[in-house]
Amino acid sequence: MNGRVVTAAIGVLTVALGLAGLIYPLHVMDWVGFSPLMTKPNAGTVEARAVYGGLFLVLGVFTLWAATSPRRHRGELLLIACLWLGMFGGRMVGVSIEGSPGLLNTLGALFELVVGCLLLAAPFLNGGGQEPPEPAA
Repeated sequence: MNGRVVTAAIGVLTVALGLAGLIYPLHVMDWVGFSPLMTKPNAGTVEARAVYGGLFLVLGVFTLWAATSPRRHRGELLLIACLWLGMFGGRMVGVSIEGSPGLLNTLGALFELVVGCLLLAAPFLNGGGQEPPEPAA
């Protein structure tokens, strides 16, 4: 496995999710199960564009930037991985309170866990980008 390729693939996927959230907020809301809860459609679509669009788009751009040299951008990848793992953790809290939400949410949880772990591992995978040695002080 190549750290740059793994990070770049996750970045492209995250950018695509962000663009989908910006362009198709109603479809995204329906996909994640928010449509039945909408009492003010404009408020819901604005929120979907903000979170599923803007947030994921920026997250994906930073992931792509970190793909240029995963070892050099370990800190950024740690933060991004923790965000994905935080989504996983939040989903698991929901599962423990409300019960199993079905196959789609189970696949979502698995996806978030795998992405978070891959981003944690990316700086240490072959091709993660060699850091030049630090000059001696």
